[in-house]
Amino acid sequence: MFYDCDVAETASHSWVCPTCGRRVPLRADACHCGMPRARAEELAAAAAPERGPAPRTPAVSAGRLFAAMPADVKALVVGSALVVVAGLGWMVFGPRRPSTTPALLGWVDTGPPPVVTPKPSPTPPFKLPWWK
Repeated sequence: MFYDCDVAETASHSWVCPTCGRRVPLRADACHCGMPRARAEELAAAAAPERGPAPRTPAVSAGRLFAAMPADVKALVVGSALVVVAGLGWMVFGPRRPSTTPALLGWVDTGPPPVVTPKPSPTPPFKLPWWK
């Protein structure tokens, strides 16, 4: 929303130094550059009739805003919009593959059962009993 007032005119907690352009708090009697507040108010009062009313800022529409952008910013905005639309389209209309994971919480696939191969009984390296 745009208003007709200027931010600098409505700020009641500071004054603007006409020499350096700084905003100085009301509790300070002089700016950092040395301009006293009384002299700054005199200069502001003398310059006020020359200024006239503030020009009204027209409401900004999307068309005006887009037209005022540089070409590289326009390309970035259009490219970002296309990426977002393509990503949303992929999420909604993307390829549907059947899920290989069952939809049960806590279910763990144990895999195929292990293959048991019979082992021959080991033969000792010497004849038992050894005392005979």
